[in-house]
Amino acid sequence: MKNICNLFKLRLNMAIKSALLVIPTVSVVSFLGIMYYVQPSQISGSFLISAIFCFIISAYISMRLQARENDIHEEILLLHCKKCSEYYISRELLIYSLSCLYSAVVIIYPLIRYIMNNNLFTRPLKANDMICGSLIIFGSGFCGTAIGDLFHHRIITTNRNSVIGLILVSILAICKQPLIQTFSFLKILIIILPPITDGLVMVGDSDIFNTIGILKIFIHMITFVIAIILIKIIILSRRKFTV
Repeated sequence: MKNICNLFKLRLNMAIKSALLVIPTVSVVSFLGIMYYVQPSQISGSFLISAIFCFIISAYISMRLQARENDIHEEILLLHCKKCSEYYISRELLIYSLSCLYSAVVIIYPLIRYIMNNNLFTRPLKANDMICGSLIIFGSGFCGTAIGDLFHHRIITTNRNSVIGLILVSILAICKQPLIQTFSFLKILIIILPPITDGLVMVGDSDIFNTIGILKIFIHMITFVIAIILIKIIILSRRKFTV
């Protein structure tokens, strides 16, 4: 555990020093400013749109992090680990911790604004809204992180193909509902892609969260993330570093 913590701290320091988080931070601040500029806003709509944003920003962060990895440095880190699992756990801790950080900001900001101004939303903000919104936002962030890191440069060696692949998969994940309605044979996308916009379809114009439905979506998201992590680690463990 100590070795994992040391690796996590090392990776975090490298990420901060590389100024990688500047663009995501500015994007989050800008998004929140624009999102809650017009008042009042629908609670469910605001949280669900924020979830899509967290999906995109988390995918960007995870892809940029893995793209900056130096194979020589990473192999040295792996050799210093007593177990290969320590190396991979420290990687996952970093990218998912960053996703949690930005997701938490996106969730806490409207809560603070609501406490200061009760007219922020079209109806009173309840505990159930915060719970359901948090599940969707955190889950979407995790899904974005998983997809972004799946296009690892040791899996897809060409940077151009990785970027195109990530953009394509992200667009399909966000737009799959209308595609499925138009082309019924695309129902397979429900299984192979995360349910990023399923909450929007479920809520519709009601502005009321269906707690059971949101919980099912969150479980689907976590299952998707775990599956992607396992697939990625299996592939990476069999791919040698390019040195």
